[in-house]
Amino acid sequence: MVDSCRIAVIGATGAVGQVFLRILEERAFPIGSLRVCASERSLGKSLTVNGREHIVELATPELLAEIDIAFIS
Repeated sequence: MVDSCRIAVIGATGAVGQVFLRILEERAFPIGSLRVCASERSLGKSLTVNGREHIVELATPELLAEIDIAFIS
């Protein structure tokens, strides 16, 4: 069983990305760390998930190398 996962939601500021984030919260998905990614237009915006603030960043090859699961929309 997985205790916690390193998750990235790519497209987090869009409609489908927001649904991904809501489902992660509703299902109490075992998130060890969460990275929220979007286009340059959304860089630096803040999203709150599970009561924690996350700053939007770009999905780079380096970021993808640091995660276990990516939800992409």
